[in-house]
Amino acid sequence: MRGFEAYNKFKTDLKDSRQLYDITYHLYQTETIRLDTELKSGNEVNPTLKTSIGSVEHSPTALYRRLQNLYPYKLRQLILISSITALEVYFTDVILEIFKRDITPFKVNEPVTFQKNYLLSVANIAKIQNDIITKDFRNLTSGGLKEIDKYYKKMFEIDIKNLGINFQEIEEIHIRRHLFVHRNGITDMEYVSKFPHLGYKIEEQIKIEHDYLVNALNKLSEFAGLVNKEILKKYPDINRTPKYHIGTKSFDRDHIKLMIEISILTDSFDVVSYLNTLNVRGQNLSDYIVQITTIDNSCLLFLSGRQADLSRFYKPIIEHESMIINKTIEIKK
Repeated sequence: MRGFEAYNKFKTDLKDSRQLYDITYHLYQTETIRLDTELKSGNEVNPTLKTSIGSVEHSPTALYRRLQNLYPYKLRQLILISSITALEVYFTDVILEIFKRDITPFKVNEPVTFQKNYLLSVANIAKIQNDIITKDFRNLTSGGLKEIDKYYKKMFEIDIKNLGINFQEIEEIHIRRHLFVHRNGITDMEYVSKFPHLGYKIEEQIKIEHDYLVNALNKLSEFAGLVNKEILKKYPDINRTPKYHIGTKSFDRDHIKLMIEISILTDSFDVVSYLNTLNVRGQNLSDYIVQITTIDNSCLLFLSGRQADLSRFYKPIIEHESMIINKTIEIKK
């Protein structure tokens, strides 16, 4: 069973956030102790401190106070925001990996809008497929956990609200991050009414304490792990590998050699059977087939024969309602 790279990346990002918080908070505490000793020593203290960065001059007394309160709070805000972003990136990036393993869940019966000039210029159906998934990404990124929950239920039949973890706690972490991004951590009616047990009032400043952040990171890690486990159950392996049908013909150096790229428009259409039994004016296409390669709704047809013989088979393929020829390439030495 092969894991998902999106989940591995999430774990790495969360580990980096933990390490960043750990060492930075430690340095804050170390510098606080140093400044406290210096200020209490009775010795003359420089009126300003300048770091190697040099962008700001610090008053020792003001820096001491900020290291005790403001800077740790700001650090925890940044870590929380970054961690939720990593979670959302996992939820979207793993969709493309699922798509690469199994196209079936994405075949939903609903309209998709594309501009005419795009459709007329696109190279093949695979490009359209990837762009459809990309549109899903954008919708999920802007919609938050609510849209992610709906999407996962609809597409994968995975209920992220019922995986053995308190989903309300995950929601609170996610909404708290939203408040820091869009309201600088000031509560609104939705947050206060949704989480009354936390005791916040409307227009009150939220503070992220040390224990809260550590607990939040643990819960996000557990939550992502449970989601990943459910996805792996449904899509454990890549099953979108090419299938090869070897024909009776081999490439003849004296004959024309063609590769025809075909898009299959109907899921139930058996392109291999159709091509193998295609007969035009007493001539069988199977006598000229070197190989048929299929994957999902794409087909590569390799032919070898005289141009006059091969050309008679174009019309029934072109006119078939379940197929479109994307391009034809002559294979040369």
